[in-house]
Amino acid sequence: MEVFGVILEFFRTDIFISFGLLTIPLLIGRFIPKIKDTVSKIDEAACRFIIFSGIVYTVSILLSYVYLFLVIGDSNNEYAITNRATGPYAWAYWLMMFSWLFITQPFRFKLVRKNILIRLISIPFFLITLEQYIILITSIHRDYLPLKWSDIDLGGILNTVPYWPLHLILKLAIFIGYVFIFHWISKKIKRNKVVS
Repeated sequence: MEVFGVILEFFRTDIFISFGLLTIPLLIGRFIPKIKDTVSKIDEAACRFIIFSGIVYTVSILLSYVYLFLVIGDSNNEYAITNRATGPYAWAYWLMMFSWLFITQPFRFKLVRKNILIRLISIPFFLITLEQYIILITSIHRDYLPLKWSDIDLGGILNTVPYWPLHLILKLAIFIGYVFIFHWISKKIKRNKVVS
């Protein structure tokens, strides 16, 4: 079960959030005449990759539950998942399960891929995951806030600030690498279909 958790976390943090971050420079690059064609090709490949990633993420979630219920058969996990799926936050559980499918599939349409306003509106949905939003809402609702705000160590958080730009650049570079690999594989598949 841990393998599925690692796969899902990889998609959330390294694919979807990186696509949200990459959308901004790609949209800016559309207005620079010298690189407009190159940026458009990268953007098209990134959109196709994100569509594919949304489907793979949803299939991975469904496979993890099939594996959990049919192979492992642990009654504690079954109870926890059944409670989440039918409890007071069941709407959030089901929405969270299919959220990336709903967020990524509109990129199939040219209107969504080419319209700058729609792309700008979609950026927060990629950067702030539904899981984070639901954790925040349930924490506020169930009053899981710290008793004293002085208990939070801001010094530890502020010490990591210089590394944030490096982290973002690395995330974008890795995502662009995945996009190029996906684009190369899809071109090879299309070429083999034409030859066959």
